[in-house]
Amino acid sequence: MTEGTLLVERVRGLAAVQDLGRRGHMHEAVPPGGALVPELLVAANRAVRNADGAAALEVFGELVVRAETDVELARDRPRRVRAGETFTVASEPMRVAYLAVRGGVAAPLVLGGRGALLAAHLGRVLRAGDRIAGAHEPTSPASAPAPLADGPVRIVPGPDLDAFAPHALDVLLAAPYAIARASDRVGTRLAGAAIPRTTNYRERSRPMVRGAVEVPADGAPIVLGPDHPTTGGYPVLAVVAERDLGRLFAIRVGGMARFLR
Repeated sequence: MTEGTLLVERVRGLAAVQDLGRRGHMHEAVPPGGALVPELLVAANRAVRNADGAAALEVFGELVVRAETDVELARDRPRRVRAGETFTVASEPMRVAYLAVRGGVAAPLVLGGRGALLAAHLGRVLRAGDRIAGAHEPTSPASAPAPLADGPVRIVPGPDLDAFAPHALDVLLAAPYAIARASDRVGTRLAGAAIPRTTNYRERSRPMVRGAVEVPADGAPIVLGPDHPTTGGYPVLAVVAERDLGRLFAIRVGGMARFLR
């Protein structure tokens, strides 16, 4: 992009363009992608009267941008930024934050989505010096954001319960797990009590879904995220309920998650 609304001055951590993802391409080895926490992306878009699925910037850490033209931005509330001014968005106290540009972020439509295809290597993260153009899409009527609910994260048991000791689900539900530092958009790693597996289970490859709770041989659970592999071999103890995925993925690294059946 040679002309833009925003100039990226500094990125600490990871930042990329994301929308609500692309569906229907798992058979082509392309995961759904999209915002790690859709509720927060929708809230940022609604603050500047964008459509819920407009492309925005997803930030893990800190992003500093400079306006090259007057522009309206929002994380959780709208702010007019004049040409030459800088704007900083940081993900703390949550794990991720979103920066919406009124009219959306201009990005190519690939397989039905405008977000970076990080797992498929067809997109990339933002770097200092990148210019971000506005899409100038029509604005929508103002509406209330979709809030993140509080409370435990609900799960649906299975499908591979035969791969685990009879009390494995009780272990997952008994005490909270910490969000491990190695977590990313592919999977959120949980630190806590090891999930006991059986010794005679034979791992086999099968399709994977967002929210699946995989358990490697070391017993440390991994909740698959939007850039998850389309197939995998670790047994799946449970799947996080769709409505609670955003709540789980918003928890900062080191924060605690409790699960409920």
